[in-house]
Amino acid sequence: MTGAGSWPGGPITALHHVSLTVSDLDRSVPWYQETLGLNVVGDQHHDEGRTVVLAATNGTFTLLLQEHKAHEGASFSEFRPGLDHLSFRLADVEALECWRARLDQLGVDHQPVRHEPFGSVLIFRDPDRIQLELFVDPAT
Repeated sequence: MTGAGSWPGGPITALHHVSLTVSDLDRSVPWYQETLGLNVVGDQHHDEGRTVVLAATNGTFTLLLQEHKAHEGASFSEFRPGLDHLSFRLADVEALECWRARLDQLGVDHQPVRHEPFGSVLIFRDPDRIQLELFVDPAT
């Protein structure tokens, strides 16, 4: 096994984007815009379907939503190989509580905020039941 320092181009510096397959872009795009405050920065039709690119207003995160023509009709499950969940880092517990209130205001079902030794987390799901988390690292 090769260490990160020995890769020819150097180590990976950051996550560029995440791409999620959704069943209905016309439902999911507005949900991600309203719930997470993301902006549409691209919309492309292609042979396999359609891709909408969403980005955080501060430019720190890009999310692609894909709708494939070959959609198999099955709903999301973290129990199949592939994505288990997607987690977004927040600055502190106060921000997490503000997000909890926002999800309540929008009527987005969520679990109670959990404070664990590894951090604090608020878990909710998108319209396709993809698990999303808002996460705060433990205080140091």
